[in-house]
Amino acid sequence: MPVPKSSIPRSHRLLRTGLAWLLLLAATPLFARVPEPTLRISLENLGFQPLSPQFLLNGSSMLTLHYVDDKHLLFTFVTHRLIPRLPDEPEDDQDRVVDALLLELPTGKILARTSWHLHDHAQYLWSLGHGHFLLRIRNTLTTFAPLTNLSSGDPFIQYPFLISSERRLSVLILSPDSDLLIIESVKPAPPQQKPKTPLFGPTPPPKLTEKEPVQVNFYRLHSGDDAGAVNPSFAGVVTAPSTGDVPATTAGYLAVVDQGHQHWAFDFHSYAGKVAELSPFDSSCSPAPLFVSHSEFIAFGCRGGQTMQQIGGFNMRGEEMWEQGLFGDFIAPSMAYAPSGGRFALSRIMLRHSAIPDQMISNDEISSQTVVVYQTGTGKQLIHADCSPVERAGQNFALSPNGFSLSVVHADAIEIYNLPPLTDKDEAELKLAQASAPPESNLPVRFSNQSATATDTDAAGSLPNSQPPPVNRPTSTTNPPLSTQPSASITPSSKSSPEAAKPLPPALTETPSGQLTGDPTPDQQQHRPPPTLYTLPDDKPPAVTAPATPPNETPQKPTPQ
Repeated sequence: MPVPKSSIPRSHRLLRTGLAWLLLLAATPLFARVPEPTLRISLENLGFQPLSPQFLLNGSSMLTLHYVDDKHLLFTFVTHRLIPRLPDEPEDDQDRVVDALLLELPTGKILARTSWHLHDHAQYLWSLGHGHFLLRIRNTLTTFAPLTNLSSGDPFIQYPFLISSERRLSVLILSPDSDLLIIESVKPAPPQQKPKTPLFGPTPPPKLTEKEPVQVNFYRLHSGDDAGAVNPSFAGVVTAPSTGDVPATTAGYLAVVDQGHQHWAFDFHSYAGKVAELSPFDSSCSPAPLFVSHSEFIAFGCRGGQTMQQIGGFNMRGEEMWEQGLFGDFIAPSMAYAPSGGRFALSRIMLRHSAIPDQMISNDEISSQTVVVYQTGTGKQLIHADCSPVERAGQNFALSPNGFSLSVVHADAIEIYNLPPLTDKDEAELKLAQASAPPESNLPVRFSNQSATATDTDAAGSLPNSQPPPVNRPTSTTNPPLSTQPSASITPSSKSSPEAAKPLPPALTETPSGQLTGDPTPDQQQHRPPPTLYTLPDDKPPAVTAPATPPNETPQKPTPQ
């Protein structure tokens, strides 16, 4: 069905937004309460070892916390032990060993445990929903379902998902509903040859090479119940000049319309080519929209500068549901989602004073890492909790699939907080929002500046060279642009800048005229080759191989990155 449009003219909605700003400035901000945790699971009893603050603060992914379902947690962390040497190991590898534990709630009992051998410090784990997880080791992606396979004796057995032999995975983005996967990849940089020193005269400077474009692959993910496998289906491929977040779902994507005089609006573009005008938004910088479900999104904006300290909630009926300020200086925001419960969690690392983007910070400059859970329909803050140790990469907190529980790593324990149930009004608003979600489709993912023929795939699944809308990079002297938890830049160096290692917020900007400016996974019986990154016609298709053993580099039993 078509996306419903608001019956309020956009000019009137601008006036309404201006009044909302006045009310916002006059109102006293409401902060969520800080309750006592319902449950605490000691990290010492799990074998957790203290982590280096240097790695935690520079963006390295050192520990993760996810819900498998509402009654089980998956906790992973870096351990200190001997690392086996591998043949032909690259010189720039940064090897480490990560332990993964399946925990039962509320007992905290360890149901299963395994270890992974990783080779860099970037993000390695994502939740696919329905108890399934995506694991990255170098440029190889596999899936596993620890609770589903618990009775088989191999709870952490891995299944091939995607292998890229000739491209380096740069950014991986999952939609809040875990049904759309976006993989951004680049060609590996060739080894640089030092220029020969001439006998007479100065040494010539190295030759400048043209920057390779980023290839963006889209996959729709299909998973039924907990026992069903996650099956990816290719949905499209485009190229972009740089990496970044894309506010997209399986039905379409959001674009920001610049109306002038710090007035902005949002348009939803379906992949069928239809456009729905949504709510306006006042901001002194280009806003950054972000989906939190199929039918609702939030947007970050600025008040009188280029610092993003404003947040608003919007629906697909063309309404701005709420708006409030984000107070204090912060960096490294990250998020977790519970679309079925109409809730999301926002984590921020609070600073004692302003910081310069892309600059390393010390532990003395950090005040705390706070997590706030919001009711999407009202903007009500349900709970406020702190995380420690502070992890710049995020993933040290999790929101249960039903949105009724929050887990954080804090004070040498995993703390579990029970959240209030949905009120009758919340349930009614949630049903109304779900009913207004744009219909999903199997149409190819394409943007409005692509030609109609650009979405026709050939037998190899490749697309003609086309450009998606550019990624906005607003400047800020206090906060770096927002980066969400499900997306993470995959850079093999732990010395890279944290903000450079996290994708920047989306900015699919439009002029008022509307022109943009800005194979199934094999089962246990069938070991078919996994899907690979589709390449553009000018690229040589990468080799596709299916590992005979889980990609731990050394053959071992699947049970015991």
